[in-house]
Formats: sequence, C-alpha cells, structure tokens
Amino acid sequence: MTQPDSKTHIVVGVLSVQGSFREHLDHLNVLFADLNSALEYSQYEFSARKVKQPEDLDGLSGIILVGGESTTMSLLLQHSGLFEPLARLIQSGKIGVWGTCAGLILIANEVTNTKTNLGKHKFRVLGGLDVSIERNSFGRQVDSFTQDLSFKGSGVKSFECVFIRAPVVSQILSGERCFGAESSVVAEVHQTNNHPVEVLSEVEKNGKTLIVAVRQGHVLGTSFHPELVHDTRFHKWFVDEFVLKRSIDA
Repeated sequence: MTQPDSKTHIVVGVLSVQGSFREHLDHLNVLFADLNSALEYSQYEFSARKVKQPEDLDGLSGIILVGGESTTMSLLLQHSGLFEPLARLIQSGKIGVWGTCAGLILIANEVTNTKTNLGKHKFRVLGGLDVSIERNSFGRQVDSFTQDLSFKGSGVKSFECVFIRAPVVSQILSGERCFGAESSVVAEVHQTNNHPVEVLSEVEKNGKTLIVAVRQGHVLGTSFHPELVHDTRFHKWFVDEFVLKRSIDA
C-alpha cells in the first residue's frame, strides 16, 4: 500500500513580468536541488514558480520581486490584474517576501525622486515595507559597482553584492509620520506591518552611509542583485528565515 506524501510542499514564487526573473529562478532551482536531497530538509519538498497572473499566487510560501525597471513592472502588474492581489498578499504577513533592487522599490511604502504620473497611467507601489526609497542613488549604469558585504543576523558573510542603478533606503518611516511629498509615490496600506524595521547592511559611498538591506518581520528588502553572482547563500537565508519560519509558525 502506497504511503501518503507527508512532506510539506514549499513553493517560492518569482515575479516574472519583467527583469531578472530567469536568474532568480536558476538560483532557486540549484538551491532546491540541494535542499530536496538534504537530510535536514527531508520534511519539505521545494519548488520555484513563475508569477505572472493572479492565479500564480495560490499556494505560495514566499515570493521574490526581482530587479528590473520598476516603472515598467508597476504598469505591467496593473495591466495584468496582478497588482491588487499581490499587494494584499505581500502586506498580509502570510508569506515571506523579498524585494531586491526594483523589487525593493515596489514593496516600499514610499518612493521619492520619481514621476508620479506617466501620461494616462500612474506609477504605483505595492507597499508592505515601512521605508522611503530613493531611486538610482548611485548614479547611472556606468556607475555600477560590486562590494562584499555582511548582513546582521543572517550568517551571510562577505557576500559579493552587485549594485546597478540601485535604490537605497533614505528613511525609515514611523506610524506617526505623515509621508507623501508632492514628488513621491505612496502605497495604499491594506494591512499594517507591526514589526520594527531593522537595518541589515550599509555601504559607504561619496562620504555618505547608505542603507542597502533591511527587514521588517516577514519582508526583506535589498538594493543589490544577488542573482548575478554564482552564490546561493542569500537565497538560502531567505528560504530559511523568511519562508520556512513562517511556514512553521503558521
């Protein structure tokens, strides 16, 4: 008699409307091949999924919002009907969320130095992370750089971070602050994230200390492109800390 499958299925989605989603999927597939054969993860079965339509959100344990062009991604999400259900899922606290580079912009509750209107359409952000983001903080494409960083509380040390027209966290927002300047875009808050924002890593650039990695409860935000280096440690930490811990707590 065949025994029922007692494993917990863990599905991590990768937002795949634009940007570097293929590279993130490649990293997850490499990582999951290892985890699916590892004794310490034997109670789980891992898989990765492209997220392009609202139905792709069903059954997710976590989601990665990738680097790319945040304005284009915002418009595509709105056209596909994915924007609203994705925003509500991100803010619900039910799954682990990771936004990196353009993905960090999209999950912020406020974005500055950006166009608020795009002709017939509006640039909208999904929200979920109580920070204000400044776009393109390191300059143009030619100003891209790499730097080895470590991340507080993660165990990830000396990770090669690739910064390409990267945003930074310019301010950590508080519930009392009335944010939303004329030149900024503010997310609609469906559900409040009651966890504090923790700074995980900073870089020194042009005499300034800039925040490039934060977490707030179930939400992780990073400025760099972890998918552009042959190193899955950061993806593994996201799965361990933000996906599996939420699965256990649930």
